[in-house]
Amino acid sequence: MALTFADLVGRIAEIGCDFRASREHNEVVVAVPTSHYVDPHDGEKSLLLHVMIQEDGRMLRICVPEVYTISAFEHRGPMAEAMLAANWRVRVASYVLDESDGEIRVVCDVPVEDGTITGAQLSRMLTLVAWTVDQFDPVLRRAGTEGKIDFLEVDAQVLKEQTPDPRRRKSRSKRERRELADLIKAAGGVEGLRKLLEEHGL
Repeated sequence: MALTFADLVGRIAEIGCDFRASREHNEVVVAVPTSHYVDPHDGEKSLLLHVMIQEDGRMLRICVPEVYTISAFEHRGPMAEAMLAANWRVRVASYVLDESDGEIRVVCDVPVEDGTITGAQLSRMLTLVAWTVDQFDPVLRRAGTEGKIDFLEVDAQVLKEQTPDPRRRKSRSKRERRELADLIKAAGGVEGLRKLLEEHGL
């Protein structure tokens, strides 16, 4: 089983996005409002996510074409460096450059193979791609126009929005570290402790 066009349209309809579908091009275009990014074509705070089925339904691509044109910026080296730094900060989307015409786009490729994709998965990917374009826009524009790369404000905002992982615990106290060291020593080292825990199903 692979992802069909009907599956894709159905998932996007479930999410409740504004979209238009083109069976001819096997793509759905989703309109998303933005806080920072301004569409260069109409001057509106919005962007268009193109969701495309490729490789006979075995690959899904989410793409924001023509985010920027590299030739429009004076400081292209710092801007390219800032895009790479942005790519390092996000899990799903990536800035890419078409060197033939200088188009910069943001893409997310998802191998579906013989499976499908859920509405929740698609919603998260659409959100992350749109967030990437919108949140990094001020940083990339400044890098391209002034040659200055500064992620401090974006990084602070991301840190503020993140919720702590309940599985991660705070660092151990001195007493806890000492007790752990004694336990490892009594068990005959780390390997001994691991075997002891395995024996007791822990």
